[in-house]
Amino acid sequence: MELKEYLEKKNFSYSKSGDVEMITMDDYSFYVKGTDVHIPIPLPTGKEKLDDLVTMGTYYARASRLVQGIGMPVTYALRETTVEVIVHFNDRNELEQKLIKALEGIESLRYFM
Repeated sequence: MELKEYLEKKNFSYSKSGDVEMITMDDYSFYVKGTDVHIPIPLPTGKEKLDDLVTMGTYYARASRLVQGIGMPVTYALRETTVEVIVHFNDRNELEQKLIKALEGIESLRYFM
């Protein structure tokens, strides 16, 4: 099954702008660029309300579960108030298969939270 087909089946949002593919799961988004998956984790700024911190914790849990499910080495990039966890794949097929597997694993976390 291709990634786009899987995302539609799970009612996740998918959009493409140029070479960036945006994937949105409810209120959490990450993107694919080439053979890299970019998974953002927000950082505290000191201006958050309690609800914001709870949401940040949920985003962290989703990002962690995705990275754990993919099971590949990662790199990190700091983008203002966000850390992007970047997972590089050798080819598109590997990316799609491992990402689908990781998304399957995150389903249980979504319902738990």
